[in-house]
Amino acid sequence: METIFLVGFMGTGKTTIGEKLAHIIKVPFYDLDLQIEKSQKKSIPTIFKEDGENMFRKYETEELKKMPIKNAVVSTGGGIVSKDENIHYLLKNGVVVYLDTPIEVIYNRVSKDSNRPNAHQKTKNELELLFERRLPFYEKAHFTIHTNGKMPDEITMEIINCLTNRKGGDSSNKKIES
Repeated sequence: METIFLVGFMGTGKTTIGEKLAHIIKVPFYDLDLQIEKSQKKSIPTIFKEDGENMFRKYETEELKKMPIKNAVVSTGGGIVSKDENIHYLLKNGVVVYLDTPIEVIYNRVSKDSNRPNAHQKTKNELELLFERRLPFYEKAHFTIHTNGKMPDEITMEIINCLTNRKGGDSSNKKIES
């Protein structure tokens, strides 16, 4: 089985869904942000503060390429798509699932979270602009799952259904929205 890479803006539930999905399909789960923190021996906010976002993106790309490309679920950071190199790598080396969540929901989840340097104390408009810049890259995913109003178990089952349906056809970039 190809690795499943979960992409989407911060606060869409990638880690929660990734853990559930990995448990159900019985493969290891990796949170890319946690892998970065382990390798750099500091938190994401500290990396942003001490090294800057550009260096964080470099670390992110390095850690992405260390992830297994078979038999795993990987939750990526919301900005992984900021580098063309990363989105091309994801699409080539796994099944990419975009968790699509409305910006209003995202804003309520992340605006006060000090562990999210790109969101902490930003206005809704500032987050919306960042989201809109990333959206065309998220939309390149093999599958889009609309999460609004759904429970994590329901979202997880939708992903499994998409993956099951995909096995019946070719492995090119099919767009199946659920």
